[in-house]
Amino acid sequence: MASHIAARLPADSAGPPSLANRIHVFLIERRVAVSMVLFTLLAAVDLIVFQRRPHDVLDPTNPLSALGVSLVLAGLVIRSWAAGTLRKYKLLITTGPYAVVRNPLYVGSFLMMGGFCTLLGDWLTLVLVMAPMFVLYWLAVRDEEQGLAEAFPDEWPAYAARVPRFLPKLTLPTREGWSLGQWRGNHEFNAWVGAAVGLAGLRAWWMLTA
Repeated sequence: MASHIAARLPADSAGPPSLANRIHVFLIERRVAVSMVLFTLLAAVDLIVFQRRPHDVLDPTNPLSALGVSLVLAGLVIRSWAAGTLRKYKLLITTGPYAVVRNPLYVGSFLMMGGFCTLLGDWLTLVLVMAPMFVLYWLAVRDEEQGLAEAFPDEWPAYAARVPRFLPKLTLPTREGWSLGQWRGNHEFNAWVGAAVGLAGLRAWWMLTA
């Protein structure tokens, strides 16, 4: 899910990496897995301990069901738009979704996780998942943007000044630079498969607790 470059040690580290630096990189590189494990654990607590029932993902008349599914789908679309445009490690991409926001993959991920938490119907879980997720992604963005500034010193300053980090600017979207081959090469289909499994699991949970 890295936008352009891989996670790395903080720039102020010198010599062999400290334990704190190794943990820093470990968590950033596995931020998706950490978020999913945390969500799964909290969902299990809701199911087993509190015996809560999620919202039905197939009920469009339920406003929270419709909102949750819409957020998941919007996140998938944004991520697919970005993944089909991104050429990791090669170019500073400034077209397509990257002309609207600097980190569209992360925006899409937040929308998806927000959607799943909404479908779960537990606002405490939403806070407990989204807060650490925000911290991990903030650290990832900080490291990546520092690397991009070093890798593209002539292009990055103007791009960063022109395009916001997380809140998209109002502009007409385009498919400039998008390709299905690039989308497949970035393995974005995994996000669709994971979302489908997650939605199916919530639906099964809803049926079993009827």
